[in-house]
Amino acid sequence: MKRWKGCHWLLLVSVLGVLAVVGVLVYVTRRDCCHSQALYAHAAVAADSSTCSDIGRDILKQGGSAVDAAIAALLCSSLVNPQSLGIGGGSIYTIYQATTGRVTVINAREVAAKNLHPGIFSRCPNVWPIPGAQWIGVPGEIQGYWEAHRQFGKLPWKRLFQPAIQLARKGFEITPYLKKFLEHEYLKPQLLKRKIGSLFYDGNGTLRKTVLYAQLAKTLETIAKQGPGAFYNGNIAQDLIKDIMNASDHQDSASNLTLEDFRQYKAVVMEPLTVSLGNYTMYTPPAPSRSAIIIFMLKILEGFKFTPKSLEEDQKVETYHRIIESLKFANGGQDKISSVKILPQRLEQFAQAARKKIDGKTHPPEYYSNISGAKESYGTSHVSVIDSEGNAVSVTSSINHPFGSMVYSESTGIILNDQLTDFCGSGNSEVAGLQPPSSMSPSILLSKDGKSMMVLGASGGSMITSAIAQVITNKLWFGLNMKEAITQPRIHVTGKNVVQFENLFDGAVKEALHLKNHKSENPLLLPSVVQGIFRDHDCIEAVSDKRKNGTSAGY
Repeated sequence: MKRWKGCHWLLLVSVLGVLAVVGVLVYVTRRDCCHSQALYAHAAVAADSSTCSDIGRDILKQGGSAVDAAIAALLCSSLVNPQSLGIGGGSIYTIYQATTGRVTVINAREVAAKNLHPGIFSRCPNVWPIPGAQWIGVPGEIQGYWEAHRQFGKLPWKRLFQPAIQLARKGFEITPYLKKFLEHEYLKPQLLKRKIGSLFYDGNGTLRKTVLYAQLAKTLETIAKQGPGAFYNGNIAQDLIKDIMNASDHQDSASNLTLEDFRQYKAVVMEPLTVSLGNYTMYTPPAPSRSAIIIFMLKILEGFKFTPKSLEEDQKVETYHRIIESLKFANGGQDKISSVKILPQRLEQFAQAARKKIDGKTHPPEYYSNISGAKESYGTSHVSVIDSEGNAVSVTSSINHPFGSMVYSESTGIILNDQLTDFCGSGNSEVAGLQPPSSMSPSILLSKDGKSMMVLGASGGSMITSAIAQVITNKLWFGLNMKEAITQPRIHVTGKNVVQFENLFDGAVKEALHLKNHKSENPLLLPSVVQGIFRDHDCIEAVSDKRKNGTSAGY
């Protein structure tokens, strides 16, 4: 009997020893993960400013969900980067729930007025958008927050607004990135001659050092206490309509928005587009998002079977030639791919046909099908979040062009969007009550074994789709880590099939591509900006793009 008890004790000690070793290994792994730059063990937020990433992380630490953190980070971002987003705009969410494995899309894109006059599209701007109330759609941002929080929130609604309310009241120093816009040779005169200018400049036209949003703080506090009804049915809606009407300096710039348009607005819950990419499944929004373009590009590139060796010197030129050609075919097939509800299987067929046409040469525009010479656009902000339970949110928000319509509602402190300009060039003028197409493409990729996840999205208007496709290619096939995948210099192909290389792009490769007759031009002042998170087992790598001076946060 004593011998039997001795064996039991020996077995127990052995088991405890093994468990202790495993525990130490797990602890060391998680500790190393926590103490490496941009690597976290539990949860992370990647917004386009360090202030807003920190606010999102703090919400997570307080027991908030990924959605809670995303909403708080977006509210903060609307203050720090008012040129990009705000509650006068709209957003699209892709949300993953770890317990069910379900992915949900929430479409809170703006909507055109029910009695919108199609004649406004005869006055579409040729280059830079012309500010004006006629381009404002019903903002969807607050309804998007509400629907996402209703389904996936954990903390009280009111608490999510508190950090932004405090920041709006306290004020903050104008960031270097925002300063670029406020000192821009075109934007500054436009802002100064409108009410919005008082936010950023003193009476002499001198840029303020600190931004205060006293009136917006009151509006946010009202919405925090009363919910979205205050925005869509209450005094806020009435004040917005009044200020929008007063902003119209002549008949051609008048808005057709009514209180009824606000009352009828609802965010739409949708099923994502789903496609297999090797060991991953990608989830991304359907129309009005143009993320089907990303699937199309990736399915073209997947067939080339890229590996890390594809970036070696003897293969690099051909690799980027193929990427550029895929972007040209994406431009050529954009209307066909994104204007209808299309099955991913059909996209794969389109991609296979395009891939067969990619050889070692460049071709005239008609070779790539319907190249329309579409206008370039840019703007927007993105937030990516993974929480400690493995839930994830990828959300892109926008007021469209810098400072949207430049219509500032003094009664509410809200800067309003100019999203209706996105109908320009679409060939469809009968758009009353519809949502404009959008490049916003918040995406989530899940490994088929459930151990890895990528959460990413971008800002940059028409550059969003090409940026996301390149970051995914860098990560999945070229074998780069998330920071490298996002930092790597990118290329963009305009609607006229002209290549824009970022300034740090490999000069020798660029010259070789010119020898292949790829036409290029200087990149836009504003680059595409990607916020991405990659989780592999217990380590989370979160990256906010340095192109917008962002920094991630986590724990």
